[in-house]
Amino acid sequence: MASQQGRQQLLALLLLLLGQACISIPAAASTSREGTILVSYDPLNRQQALASLNARGYDVVQDLATLSILVAKLRRGPAAAAAAAAGGVASAAAQAAALESAAGIEAAASNGIMYLVNPVPASPLISDAAGTPSAGQQPSAAASAQCAWPDARDVDYTVGIKEEGRSYGMKMVQADTAEMQDIADKLKSKVLYCVMDTGLDVTNKEFAGVALSGAVPEDIAPLSPRWDQDTVGHGTHVSGVIAAVRNAKGIIGVSPEGANLIHVRVMPDATAYTSTALEGLQQCVTEFDRRKAAAAVPDMKLVISMSLGSPEVPTRILWDEVISRLTVQRSDILLVAAAGNTGTKADFEYPAGNANVLAVAAVDASGAVASFSTRQKYVAIAGPGVNIVSTIPLALTTTDSYYLNQVLDRVSTTPPIPEVIADPSFLAQPPPEPPAGIIRADVSGPLVSCGLASSVCESAAGKICLIQRGGSTFRDKVKNCMDGGGIGALIYNRDDLPPCQRLDTITVGSIEQQQAGPADRVPTMAFTRTQGEALLRALQNGTQLTASIRFPVLPAQTDVGLGLMSGTSMATPAVSGVAGLVWSAHTACGAAEIRNALLATAKMPQGATPDGKTYVRGTRNNDVGFGIVQALAAHKYLLARPCKAPPRALQVTVLVRPDGANGTDANATALPPDALRTVGQRVTLIVKLRDANGNPVVGQKVRISVQPSPDMVKCGAYERATNVFGAFGVRCAVTKEGRAVLTATVPAGPGVAASKGQSTLNIRRAGQQTKLPR
Repeated sequence: MASQQGRQQLLALLLLLLGQACISIPAAASTSREGTILVSYDPLNRQQALASLNARGYDVVQDLATLSILVAKLRRGPAAAAAAAAGGVASAAAQAAALESAAGIEAAASNGIMYLVNPVPASPLISDAAGTPSAGQQPSAAASAQCAWPDARDVDYTVGIKEEGRSYGMKMVQADTAEMQDIADKLKSKVLYCVMDTGLDVTNKEFAGVALSGAVPEDIAPLSPRWDQDTVGHGTHVSGVIAAVRNAKGIIGVSPEGANLIHVRVMPDATAYTSTALEGLQQCVTEFDRRKAAAAVPDMKLVISMSLGSPEVPTRILWDEVISRLTVQRSDILLVAAAGNTGTKADFEYPAGNANVLAVAAVDASGAVASFSTRQKYVAIAGPGVNIVSTIPLALTTTDSYYLNQVLDRVSTTPPIPEVIADPSFLAQPPPEPPAGIIRADVSGPLVSCGLASSVCESAAGKICLIQRGGSTFRDKVKNCMDGGGIGALIYNRDDLPPCQRLDTITVGSIEQQQAGPADRVPTMAFTRTQGEALLRALQNGTQLTASIRFPVLPAQTDVGLGLMSGTSMATPAVSGVAGLVWSAHTACGAAEIRNALLATAKMPQGATPDGKTYVRGTRNNDVGFGIVQALAAHKYLLARPCKAPPRALQVTVLVRPDGANGTDANATALPPDALRTVGQRVTLIVKLRDANGNPVVGQKVRISVQPSPDMVKCGAYERATNVFGAFGVRCAVTKEGRAVLTATVPAGPGVAASKGQSTLNIRRAGQQTKLPR
């Protein structure tokens, strides 16, 4: 996780006051969230919660009404001074504990810091032991057959992937199948992806054609007002995994045909207050509802992708409250979050730790769990997360090895390899790739075979080493070449991997190891197995080859920016993208049914867990959950088990009108919210029902209740059915002073979800002149 120092420094600057906060509905507030408390309340008890905060000396600085969360801060005065004297975080925790016992408040917590699930080094130290080649190192007969590769000068292939957008991760999760790509094209209007991250660089042409919008939470907007900028690079990368378009350059995302995407820039510097992240969540939901209505797509679904988290206990409490309430109320929203990059020594992370969130682990190209991937009991599913090529801001491309232009990194051999002399571009199709972390220098010298380079290559002095992967780490192999006096290295793939595959989990050691001493300090290029075995065969046949490695100076990208990152952050958008693809084809399903389909069809890795336990299909484990997400398999699973149409959530409107008002007359005068009535007066309670399209719901039974006591307002009936206008009126008598909450409830039934609406009355005694306290 990133240090919180930078975030705290920025937040210390956000002291601009925009006005005085109002307790009932905060029209304006300070942008600073330092020292604030988060309060969760039941929507039916909102006024009680507000009154409790007011009575205890708190101002509401932010109202996250969609999530039933209030952000509150002690007013300046004796109470605030006493809390400050108690000391820092402990003071905030004490405040929260005291507030939890207040009327109308369900939970309270200090407003803690959340962190970006930071990417690990692009080439983490991972063992290559699986698939160790035979000791004899004899090239296979297949090596003589060249790979059918497009023109290496085509910019789409300079990134070292077989075709635009289809990195190993696309194939691993079945997103590159014809069926799923057809769904991505034809049903893209059915799903909205919301990415909560560091921002999105829209100048990267990989997002031209994506239906984009964005938002920035109010507390960070003064310093970072633009959602369409990204100085970190993380948000652009994860957004590209989902939505990079098919445009004959660069890569494509899981949904490449012009996906619907909103990016909420909650962490412009990789940290945020919990309230900021929660506001980002609310902005996702708000934009979703807006787009659903504007596009007239009532069955549109929302997938929220989050690569952020915190192990703090207070943070867990609030996330649990928010997520539990949201998932109960909204079956059209699925939450996906990164499990974390803390490996086996892992604390719970939230929001991933909530049981209603799809928590994502990371695997490498072979399907093995990544060494950094958090192993915890909340891990639900896995996705490709090691060495993922995706979009980055153009401003960051000057330091990245993935360039899109006509000038390629080059390796040549002299004399040409005899068996491929008719094709001098053999070593450029695909072009060799310099692994991340390797120095760039032009070198030339005789080529020598070092086999697996499992020990010092004694014959390497002044030469370029030809090495096959397998048996030990990439870093150790290159070091054994260098220790033998080698001046450069050519690495080709293991013999258990596809002959033409080159982009894979090539490793150069961790950042810490690279900084510890002179390791891997010779220029190195990576090849396919076909290319490497052809070179090996030529050497074994007695051909004397001189290899030349050249690294041209490349300019920054001006069109498409690509970069390589690893982490559960990279696996999360892959799972989010798959979830959206599958859901768009099965909109009768709710979020829980989509989740179940993804888990039921996940593919368990082969072999055993890192601690020696056997993976069992259909049984969850802490490494990869139920396995690696599979798009096509989940789609077919739901075709065979179609979901029933989800129950309709109805819009319930409750109005209180003067006695005698016509319940079906839309123009009849209504009393204002929190209307003041006197004991002995009569009112008419009007209830209206509408469906998601705004049409009246006829013949639906509705129950009426009065809280906190039914004696406060007595009605002529407490259960009625709506008329042809989707409404009804009930006459009621005001009988007891106090605040009455009048609630109309539609009970759950066939095809109908439980729904509620309410209004309130302030009731005074006859002759009482003052309004009741709020």
